Amino acid sequence: MGTPENANDRAEARRRNRLAAKARAEQEALGITPEAPVAAAPGSTPTPPSGGLGFRAAFRTSARRAPIREDLAYLPRLIRTRAFVLPLVVVIATTVAALQPGVLTSNLAQLAVQSILLPPAFVVAFLGGMLTRRGAWLIGGIFGVITYGASVLVGSSDAMASFPEGNPVAGLLNGITANVGNPGAMIGDIYGVAAAGILAGAFAGWYGRFLRAMSPNQPTERDRRRMEAERRKGKR
Repeated sequence: MGTPENANDRAEARRRNRLAAKARAEQEALGITPEAPVAAAPGSTPTPPSGGLGFRAAFRTSARRAPIREDLAYLPRLIRTRAFVLPLVVVIATTVAALQPGVLTSNLAQLAVQSILLPPAFVVAFLGGMLTRRGAWLIGGIFGVITYGASVLVGSSDAMASFPEGNPVAGLLNGITANVGNPGAMIGDIYGVAAAGILAGAFAGWYGRFLRAMSPNQPTERDRRRMEAERRKGKR
């Protein structure tokens, strides 16, 4: 039967684990990579890994004010990450495919244009926002503008002749291209798609932080590779 001192020690260890998990979740919510835990001293009892936060705690820690200045300073690095490159490849591939003669007669191609190219580009904004730990709102805003340009390109091309009469996707593209040549209307359109993209990206960023806060101890693929390299180095 355990002594009261042992019970108190276990309760204190659980309390420290909860505080450490909460601190890691708050750091990740701000885009800060948490420091690796300090190795236990020889002969000491290792601290068991703590679980994720509860739903309400994870919800609170994931809802944070966007560090706008820090994210803007991070932008040159952000556009070189997969969070930007992968959605960009998807947008370019969809645009090139849509411009090919006769492609837009396919329902699958029309669905791709509607889901990926038509603003507010929720699919690509969400994809980019989930792949980055900071600047998700920037990803969304940028792709709102990029997909607007891609929609104008497709809507102004000869590929529009492939659409059947009365097609709703063609109607949306025609609505976007109707303001081409009117600077005031185009500025309003670009502002609208950028704002909608920012909201979509911000939602994706929040959702990613929420999932990480629910299970903060799950290592990423990069973490696993680093730990494996350190393990091999220690064996030499």
